Amino acid sequence: MKITSYACSLLILMSANAHAEEADYLDELTVTARPLGLQSTEHISQPYYILSGEELSEKQSSTVGETLSNIPGVTTNRYSPLASRPVIRGQQGTRVKVLENGISTSDVSTISVDHVTTVDPLQAEQIEILRGPATLLYGSEASGGLVNVVTNRIPQYMPEAFKGNIYSSFNTNSLEKTHALQATGGFEKMAFHVDGIVRDAKNYEAESGTVLNTYYDSQNFNVGTSWIDDWGFTGITYGRYDSTHGIPFNPDEPDEQPFLETEQDKISLAGQINNGFGPFQAIRYQGSFNDYTHTEFEGPGEPGTVFTNEQLQARVELQHQPIGVFNGVIGTQFGYRDVSAVGEEAFLPKTSTDSFAFFIMEDTDILDNVHFEIGARYEYQDTEPDAGSSVSHDLFSVSSGIHWHINPEIALGFNVGRSERAPQAEELFANGPHLATGTFELGATGLDKEVANNFDLSLAKESGKFQWNVNLFANYLEDFIFFDSVDGNNDGLADEVDEDGNLGGEFLLVQFQQDDAIFYGFELSSLINIFSDSASSLDLNLFGDYVRAELTNGDNLPRISPARFGAGLDYSYNKLNLGLDLTTVLEQNENAALETETGGYTLLDLSASYDFQLVSIFARANNLLDDDGRLHTSFIKDRAPIMGRSLMVGFNADF
Repeated sequence: MKITSYACSLLILMSANAHAEEADYLDELTVTARPLGLQSTEHISQPYYILSGEELSEKQSSTVGETLSNIPGVTTNRYSPLASRPVIRGQQGTRVKVLENGISTSDVSTISVDHVTTVDPLQAEQIEILRGPATLLYGSEASGGLVNVVTNRIPQYMPEAFKGNIYSSFNTNSLEKTHALQATGGFEKMAFHVDGIVRDAKNYEAESGTVLNTYYDSQNFNVGTSWIDDWGFTGITYGRYDSTHGIPFNPDEPDEQPFLETEQDKISLAGQINNGFGPFQAIRYQGSFNDYTHTEFEGPGEPGTVFTNEQLQARVELQHQPIGVFNGVIGTQFGYRDVSAVGEEAFLPKTSTDSFAFFIMEDTDILDNVHFEIGARYEYQDTEPDAGSSVSHDLFSVSSGIHWHINPEIALGFNVGRSERAPQAEELFANGPHLATGTFELGATGLDKEVANNFDLSLAKESGKFQWNVNLFANYLEDFIFFDSVDGNNDGLADEVDEDGNLGGEFLLVQFQQDDAIFYGFELSSLINIFSDSASSLDLNLFGDYVRAELTNGDNLPRISPARFGAGLDYSYNKLNLGLDLTTVLEQNENAALETETGGYTLLDLSASYDFQLVSIFARANNLLDDDGRLHTSFIKDRAPIMGRSLMVGFNADF
């Protein structure tokens, strides 16, 4: 009832302000995760969000999950300050794909919540969020949505002059020190880019005290170059990622001091040919090779499980000449992945996955103000364990949408799609204890493919002093894959086993199961310009989101994001910028079996920055109320509450 009342109130507020004075300018944005020729946001029917510019600078954090955690429809499953992935509309893990410049980050963060995502948001120029299935473009895994982190590591345009940026910040709570450098330049037709970042943090303080083993340090270095001419560009980049981060342990067992050491080397290629040839206007190609390793230590000098991941991926898009009224692309994608886990708690055998896909996406204007797009994808995936039989799937996906400009200011979007997702290696072949989640996981080789039937309806006022956006969604998943507890001895209780799978241990015995499920909810946001003149402006932001997820038998699904709503004020005067944000997270009591309720909490944040000619200084005070917040999406919400009151200060310097 609270949710319905809140939604109605916000919609009434939007309607009451619908005749506010209009602005004359709307920034032109593109979604680079879309195919060639279809990247303009003007006609996208699928719900999206672009984080860039000043908003990106204010939200950048140590992980992609934390950076996006207050975007409507997006939150995080934070396990530790360095292990945090985005959750989109209640879906997480393999169903939410994280890309870097359109290519997978190639880590193993989808296999376990305590693994890091090896792309740092501080190096992003733009972050794009596509809510709802994005399987047409990037594979069967992205049935919940995708996040694309856009960097300039392979320059696509010649810089007008050499330029660079130095960033430095300090957080008083965790004593985090962050230093970063970026530089871009060029000579004749050769452009180059280099960036690096170093982070170091101690255990953080929550309202309830120090959260032990939450320290981390990471280093990330990348260098890239490209040849740029009238016909397009081609380039290459190399990146190295290293990190160490603690795993928050059980306070009842203080001798536990587990931590992870992660290493990754990655080479990426990209290029685009703009000269038309035959039936094609342009071609874009991308590829990468990745060598990833991380070691899980039980304590100092006690190496445990070692994960490795070698991954090769390639992608080609061909933008064809107009065919009648249709413009669009055809493309293909290849992938090979060899992942293994060796050690006492290796719950996943060495497994190789091969995939091949073909996709097509077309769009046209039905009328001057009505835009239509349709696409389809076929994908073949074969997953084979080192010892055992392979499992293969043929996957078909189709999607279409309409974007209708009812008038120059208001647009209606409707998107419907059906996508198929193959079970992942861990869902098929897991067999062993998983310390991070406190479970003994059992895969199921007989799992069928998962089918998502998605419906999105959006209404937005896209320009003016008062802008707003409403998204309604429903996702019916056939053969939804999920964990379920096992009662092998038929005593009516979930079994707890030891590390060998014998009854009487500390690990909850779970097995991957399938049943039909439904996810539905809404996202609301608005921007109201209260006043503006040549020197100053004041904006009011409002947002809210809600998702409900349950099996068709009525059972709730676990770790689903609770409802949220919030408001913020942004004030600028010449080169001074001030921000105040208040976010309320409601309690979550629609829980799965064996899952406890999570109380609500309120966050009050304050930010300030001042821009000099080449240097910007900033300060951010977070959780000013020092509230004891728990993330319902986290496996260790009782062990690791949110960070308490903190102050971050720093500067950005251009040269």
